[in-house]
Amino acid sequence: MMHAFNFFALIPLLIYVGMIAFVIWFAVTLIKTLKEKNSILKEISTKLDQNKHHPN
Repeated sequence: MMHAFNFFALIPLLIYVGMIAFVIWFAVTLIKTLKEKNSILKEISTKLDQNKHHPN
């Protein structure tokens, strides 16, 4: 019976560690997405600047 008590005592710790892991994963994913978005916006801006200086 003592082993079951120890397992149930660890559940809050496991939940806490899981929440921290989720927050870290979310932050990394968000940063990657924002970097990709900035790269695409920079590419669009460059193309618009080129069209502005060289009209057809």
